[in-house]
Amino acid sequence: MPKGIRSMSLKEESAKSNRPKVSRRAACLALLSGTAVLQTGCLGLASNLMHAVGMDMIPPEYEGFEDLTVAVVTISDSSSYTRDQKSAELSSFIGKILAREIKGIKMVRNDKISHWRDTNGWDSLDFAEIGAGVKADKVIGIELGNFSLRDGPTLYCGTSDVTITVIDVVTGEVDFTKSLEEYRYPTMAGQHTSETTESRFRKLYLQTLAEEIGRSFHPYDMSDRFAADSRIASS
Repeated sequence: MPKGIRSMSLKEESAKSNRPKVSRRAACLALLSGTAVLQTGCLGLASNLMHAVGMDMIPPEYEGFEDLTVAVVTISDSSSYTRDQKSAELSSFIGKILAREIKGIKMVRNDKISHWRDTNGWDSLDFAEIGAGVKADKVIGIELGNFSLRDGPTLYCGTSDVTITVIDVVTGEVDFTKSLEEYRYPTMAGQHTSETTESRFRKLYLQTLAEEIGRSFHPYDMSDRFAADSRIASS
């Protein structure tokens, strides 16, 4: 036997032969399992990171308000003649959403728009003229028709037909238009009249409608739309 190499005793040989043997198949399965767990964790982390930086957001249909002065003018059947509460509330809700979501946008105050219409007549439906009068760069014209808050005598359920138009004040051209036909909230069932007042439900409906209109102009998470009906429970 070469020098420096010790012969293995019977005891050592027995211990070696009794060591558990790991098959190649088991090792491969363990490796694949570990990889799957790691990938699942990475996917979850990637999803969270994408959400944090807005990469999973639905893009807006129209982008053209950044660093501009914008007026929201809502016209309904009754607002063609005088001030109308639902039109004023809807304009206010839309303005707050856009001011929060769009970088550098400057919203024309609703009272300034109302003052212009008081002076020049509420029958004026020229959005570009109104925009020029309040020194706006663009006007979001909202036409609200067939507005209703009732589904029978005992249920509140909001419905309306909405036309959204974006007008360039300088050129008078229409930059964007969209229709929401029979926009309904809540989508599945109404709210019983014993659970809230008409005033509170009107504001809830108009806030939800304003959010839907606003989604045309800023990125949004699809889950926000699905979660809207849950507000009924807490209203």
